[in-house]
Amino acid sequence: MTIKRAEILFTFIVLLLGYSLFIYPQVISDWRTYSFDDGTYSHAYLMPFIIVTLLWQQRNNLELRFHTGYLLAMLSVAAILAVSITAQQVSILRLLFPLYVILLFCTLVRPSLALVVPLALLWFISPVWGSLTAPLQYISVVITKFIMQLTHIPVYVDGNFIQIPQGVFEIAEGCSGLRYFIVSLALSTLLCHLHLRKLKNMLLLTFCAVIGAILVNGVRIVLIILIGYYSDMQSSIVKDHNMFGWFLYIPFIVVLFYLVGKLEPHPASEDKPYATQRLAAMPLALVIGASLLASGISIKLLMGQYPVLDFSPVELTTTNKDQTPSPYIPAYSRKAHNVRHMSGVEVIDISYQFDGRHDANRADYYLNNMIPQGWNKVSSDVTNNSRLIWLSDHSGNNAILQYWYEANGQKTGSVGVYKRNRIKQALQLNAKSSLHWQFIRCSSLRCQDEANLLRQLLNE
Repeated sequence: MTIKRAEILFTFIVLLLGYSLFIYPQVISDWRTYSFDDGTYSHAYLMPFIIVTLLWQQRNNLELRFHTGYLLAMLSVAAILAVSITAQQVSILRLLFPLYVILLFCTLVRPSLALVVPLALLWFISPVWGSLTAPLQYISVVITKFIMQLTHIPVYVDGNFIQIPQGVFEIAEGCSGLRYFIVSLALSTLLCHLHLRKLKNMLLLTFCAVIGAILVNGVRIVLIILIGYYSDMQSSIVKDHNMFGWFLYIPFIVVLFYLVGKLEPHPASEDKPYATQRLAAMPLALVIGASLLASGISIKLLMGQYPVLDFSPVELTTTNKDQTPSPYIPAYSRKAHNVRHMSGVEVIDISYQFDGRHDANRADYYLNNMIPQGWNKVSSDVTNNSRLIWLSDHSGNNAILQYWYEANGQKTGSVGVYKRNRIKQALQLNAKSSLHWQFIRCSSLRCQDEANLLRQLLNE
């Protein structure tokens, strides 16, 4: 294959990028569910255009070259992705997929900053940053407390709650400043790539961008509290302040651009004339064939998950419609609900089957709630194969429930053991698992008789 014009090379690069995304429907579905929203990852809508624009600008600097070493590395990462998809270890999938795309490109294109940096921006689309929410929440509370102590307003801080005489403010996950943190990191990456050449300047800009984002979010929270104080909590900003932070963040971006101009006013250009390039058909066919065989599409075919080309976002049930006590499980493949009587006691027995079709289709999904509506947890106990939870309601009634996860033929009440069992069976391309849940209202002291009955049912 001979490419005589840079525009044709750019088209080939864009098609290869589209192909790398197309063969992993699981990733597209995950991004559509958790990234392309109007909240923390609202910047995700812009990232594809930025990536394509950067590749267009660098089209003269890209050089075709087949490399066997990168092919083997790409296949190794693809094998890890296959296990993570089957075992539903979505954090690994989100973390490694951009690396997979970079390695796929490096098998056919000579590695360079012109290629790697635009593709690395895929990490800013991937919803992999959630683990930073709690630390950023804590930092926001510390900054807010420090600034508020400089005012005359009495403040009481309890965890993530800040109380003033007019009301209580919660620094929730959405107030952690994660969105500003991600945008600042992405913006500093772009500015370093396009305008800076010295490492110390890159580090300084990145440091200023990250610290500035954290401080802007702290100031935003303080201003909202002050507005609530002086308006007696009547201002609309107190109730809906989603856009308020951006009016503070935009001036900070202007300052960031000014800093870049001061650090390196005239960046050196690395453009060079385009030269005709050739890529043999055999290496191209080898890369396409190998990546397709080890792709997410192949995983779906092998596990019989149809339709294979399903890029739709995950749909979850938002309410529990069961009239009898039951857990809240927003996504599952099949459900069996039975009510039986044993020893004069009514036992509600519910089982859920999961086929691993998407991230939410598993027993340990973070929205799953084993406690029935209207009941409160009193205590719990993990046995060898299940978990027992003692409950009470507002009327003083008592109940006990038992549940266990099942994967790889093993029952357990531990989430950690359940995850390890899913990984073991993932090596056999088996993503099926189940959740069993049993509920009994208590009449005996401390539910001792009912607990013994549930232990007997576990061994059936």
